[in-house]
Amino acid sequence: MVIRSLLSPNLIKAGVASGWVLGGRVMGLGWTMLLIFRLGLGDYGEYAMAYAVSAMIAAPIDNIFLVRSLRVDEETFRRERATRMLVGAALLLAGAACFTTSFIVGFALIVAGGEISFNSYKSFLLRDGHPNVVMRFDAIRQAASIILGAFALFVLPEPTLGTVVACYSTPYLVVVILAAVQARGTKPARPGDSWQILLLWLDAGALAVYLQGDVLLIGLITDSEVAGAYSVTSVIALAATAFAQMFVQTYHERLRVAGGDPAAGPRPVLILIISCLLGVAVLVLGLIVLAAGDPEQIGSMLLGMSVFVVLHAIALILTTVLYLQRRDGHRVLAGWVAVVVKLGLLALLAGPVGLGGIGAVIACIAAEVVLVIWYVRVVLLWRPSPPVAVTQPIVPPHIEGGPV
Repeated sequence: MVIRSLLSPNLIKAGVASGWVLGGRVMGLGWTMLLIFRLGLGDYGEYAMAYAVSAMIAAPIDNIFLVRSLRVDEETFRRERATRMLVGAALLLAGAACFTTSFIVGFALIVAGGEISFNSYKSFLLRDGHPNVVMRFDAIRQAASIILGAFALFVLPEPTLGTVVACYSTPYLVVVILAAVQARGTKPARPGDSWQILLLWLDAGALAVYLQGDVLLIGLITDSEVAGAYSVTSVIALAATAFAQMFVQTYHERLRVAGGDPAAGPRPVLILIISCLLGVAVLVLGLIVLAAGDPEQIGSMLLGMSVFVVLHAIALILTTVLYLQRRDGHRVLAGWVAVVVKLGLLALLAGPVGLGGIGAVIACIAAEVVLVIWYVRVVLLWRPSPPVAVTQPIVPPHIEGGPV
């Protein structure tokens, strides 16, 4: 039974999605090297700053549409998708207007608007549980941008950051057109009431601070080398847990039809097996780095991060189930409690106690323990209210078929 579960279409689709994610990250690394080689570290710094600002703009806005797209009915989904497209297009146009006067603001708005529009276009695929196709679209867009950017870098006699980025951003115009054509004839709708919008905004804010605040804080209380080493281990750990997120996304449609009943999602034993396998992979990598001399304690931190990976993979899967249960308050409250635990312990252990990066890893593990305990109690022990009338067939445990 376990072997059959491990060969399920859900896992196959999650594996394909993870492969596209890995390919995208390799392309991103190559693009970074090209920018630094041709334009210099200073220009790349401006580029990176603009991308960071774009994430801070896009994430809180797009999270509202993302969460609701997974759980509302078809008509509401289509109307809110139209609004999502309009918001993305407006940000992109604002960025184009600001581009010549402020590169960072202009490019940040272009990327934020382009990504929101692209997410609008792909949302029906994610809604129906096909992250493999979503990630393929992402990789194609990224490849097109890099090809056009590289053309500007190596063909133009004197390339500048502005002209290179303008070429790099061209595919976003295609994305906006596709999203607009897809949403044509649909009346836009507000994504929920004010309270729900606020909760989903706070949800995204907690996640942003949780995933990025630790690197900034450890850099402030230690030094850039410790922060850099910890950042490397953090990126590796989060990349490993991406598979768990792709896996649970294949259950979106089933969970939505079942009203968030965890029985329609992956079984607890399968969640545990996948999470442990991901943790073991990071553990093995840590042992290899440790045997190579443990530079900047990266190997030692990876050993600790293997525990974080197991816990974070479980939390990611249960978080998605919580989305479909429409229990936003639990997610927001748990997220901010975890932020306080993580950053508070990090400030103590990495600073006064003097554990540096190891202290940050311990703080990560402690925060994930809080999330896992919280989510197990409110997700897996949850039972739906008895339905008044049966309107949907019983949901089988696994998705059969679907694009791969």
